[in-house]
Amino acid sequence: MRNRLMGMRILITVALASSAVAFAQSKPFNPHDLSGFWDITNIGLPRGALNETSNNRPQMTQWGLERFRKTKTGVANPLTNGAYSNEKDWNDPIRWCDPTGFPRIMWNPTPARMRFAQANEEVIQFFQNNRVWRDIWTDGRKLPDADADSRWYGYAVGHWEGDTFVVNSNNFEEATWLDQYGSPHSDQMTVEERYRRVDHDHLEMTLNITDPKAYVGTWKGDKKIFQLVEKPTRSAFNDFPEDICVWSETKRPVLQ
Repeated sequence: MRNRLMGMRILITVALASSAVAFAQSKPFNPHDLSGFWDITNIGLPRGALNETSNNRPQMTQWGLERFRKTKTGVANPLTNGAYSNEKDWNDPIRWCDPTGFPRIMWNPTPARMRFAQANEEVIQFFQNNRVWRDIWTDGRKLPDADADSRWYGYAVGHWEGDTFVVNSNNFEEATWLDQYGSPHSDQMTVEERYRRVDHDHLEMTLNITDPKAYVGTWKGDKKIFQLVEKPTRSAFNDFPEDICVWSETKRPVLQ
């Protein structure tokens, strides 16, 4: 009897999950409308994965290796000098409130909580992490050449290929890390993102990194899935809370 009840519970759970998926797929949606709050659903990776981009990091160039060997973190990684138990030795730039940079902000130090807002000539991508945004221009402009000043989040342009929104970006400030392990990049890095709204509630994304100064070949990312959150509960005002790194607050003395 007990086993029968357990089996019935499992069947009911599976049926409810299937119904939820079917309902999401049946809702009408515009595949060219990415607007809304999106939370990543599959941030977890197989044990031993290098980071959240993918476990397919290509071989590093000599320049990349030299930079990588200088990283010191509390995260164990067999490709570096290992984990540093003494926290004062860690040199992750976000520890002193440097901008997280892109694409690291998508998943680290916290899972991506982002919002897309579409305008006539651009798509704005907002992040809860440090209340950062990216302007993804859709007005037909080209990316700037190598003489442009580097930026923490680069320059980005987007266009539609069928139902896929393709974003290309370049001219990134090379002081940022690509992940918590300290994977480096140079100011020659270019990034391609491909977003596709597969149904009303789900958004697929793949992200590829190309940096001939740091890596031998393209770093191809795993497919990520984002869930639409129609009524965010992040604050009483259904908005992102202020999640800003403030150096003075981390070092401010406690007043008695």
